[in-house]
Amino acid sequence: MSTISEDLLKDQKKCSCKGSNLDKLLQPQILTLLAEKPYHGYMLIQELENKMVSGCGKLDPTGVYRTLKTLEDKTLITSEWDVAGTGAAKRIYRINASGKACLQTWINTLEEYQQTIASIIDDAKNILNRSTH
Repeated sequence: MSTISEDLLKDQKKCSCKGSNLDKLLQPQILTLLAEKPYHGYMLIQELENKMVSGCGKLDPTGVYRTLKTLEDKTLITSEWDVAGTGAAKRIYRINASGKACLQTWINTLEEYQQTIASIIDDAKNILNRSTH
């Protein structure tokens, strides 16, 4: 028998408990990919979709381009137009030294989050296990 709160959670399409706010991790994901090599927008979106956690839904390309613009405005990445290839011109994005420093900060922050998340999971499991016995 489900409770009212469980029914509400099932009905919510973008509930945080279902990972809907994982898009906040887009910035470190983009910086990580760009630290490996330069990308144009479409290829970057494809790589991000390949790395997405299953069940998180489809990646919003507009959000990716918005994040790229934000990263560029913060001078963490640079971009230039590639008009040499065949087809339409493509904007190529590259990480710079400031972006690499930001990525290191992200690593430190995510490691702290990882410890906090592990603690939350352990506490929640223990409490739920106690309440079912």
